[in-house]
Amino acid sequence: MDFDWAEIGKILSYLIPVAIFIIFNIFMRKQQEQKRRLGVVKGLIAEIDKNQKLMEAFLLQWQYKKFRTGNWKRHKNKLDYIGQSLRATLASTYEIAEGFNKEIEMAKQQKSVSYLAGIRVDRLRDPLAKSRQGLEEWYALNKDRKKPPEDEGALPS
Repeated sequence: MDFDWAEIGKILSYLIPVAIFIIFNIFMRKQQEQKRRLGVVKGLIAEIDKNQKLMEAFLLQWQYKKFRTGNWKRHKNKLDYIGQSLRATLASTYEIAEGFNKEIEMAKQQKSVSYLAGIRVDRLRDPLAKSRQGLEEWYALNKDRKKPPEDEGALPS
C-alpha cells in the first residue's frame, strides 16, 4: 500500500487551519459568555442604582416616575449563574417594584397626587440594598475570570 504524501499534505493543509479555527471559536465563545454575564450583572446594578435614586426622590417629592424593571424582565430567566438566594432576592425586589409601578400608574390614571401619598416606597430600601450588595459581590468574584465558572452560582448561599 503506497501513500501519496503529496495528497495527504494537501488534505492536512486544509484540515489543520479548520481545526485551529474551531478550537479558537470554542475558546472565544466561553470568553464572550463571561463578558455577557458580567454585562447583564452590571446592567442590573445600574438599574438598581436608578431605582434607589427614584425611591429617594419619591420620598422627598411625590412624582409619577416608575421604577425601572426592563433589564430584569429581559434576563430573569437566564440568571441561573448568580446563585439561588440572590435570584430570590432580586425576584422579590422587582416584584415589589412592579407593584409600585402599578400603583403609580393607577395614580396617574386617577390624576390624583393624594393617591401617591399612600404608596410606601421606603419598603424598597432594604431589598434594593441587598440586591445591589449581592450583585456587586458576584461581580467582584467573577470580573477577572476569562471563562464562566464550572460550578453554576459562584456565590455561596
